[in-house]
Amino acid sequence: MASECELTVYECPSCDTYQLGSTEMNCCEESMNELDDTVPIEPPDEEQLLRTVFDISETELEVCRHLMSEPEVTIEELADAVDRDRSVVARHINHLVELGMVEKRSRVLSEGGRVNIYSHRSADAVRRQFKLGLYTWMVDAVDVIDDISKEKLELVVQGDEPETDQSPVIVDRDEST
Repeated sequence: MASECELTVYECPSCDTYQLGSTEMNCCEESMNELDDTVPIEPPDEEQLLRTVFDISETELEVCRHLMSEPEVTIEELADAVDRDRSVVARHINHLVELGMVEKRSRVLSEGGRVNIYSHRSADAVRRQFKLGLYTWMVDAVDVIDDISKEKLELVVQGDEPETDQSPVIVDRDEST
């Protein structure tokens, strides 16, 4: 098994850019400084992380917990186990499949027809999928921060509302149409 890499925040002494990396980083043709101090925020717990980054609801966590205790299940079995409507469980299980936490297979029934069977993926596979999703989310989150204009940031710092034109609005309506 590959060793876990440690991620560190680096800052460019020339342009004040931040980067996240596992080895020494370079910017502006010079080495970036490793930051020891960071923004004082509370680290997320598992449920908060899963909710925020992956939009996993409490019901999905319940479905997932039950699924982890069984080798494979159908939607009907899951719905009975978590005491939820079949359509609700189907929606949640499909989200978990999209996230890569659950595998979906189709099985031919001996009496004819097909049924979807769901099984959990290995803890390592799910952890790898979560890391990929988190890194992707982080790149998108950094883009959102980069798109915040200077004016918006000043309003956040000052706590003021943006000035708007408060002149009355006159609407000319033609009653004949």
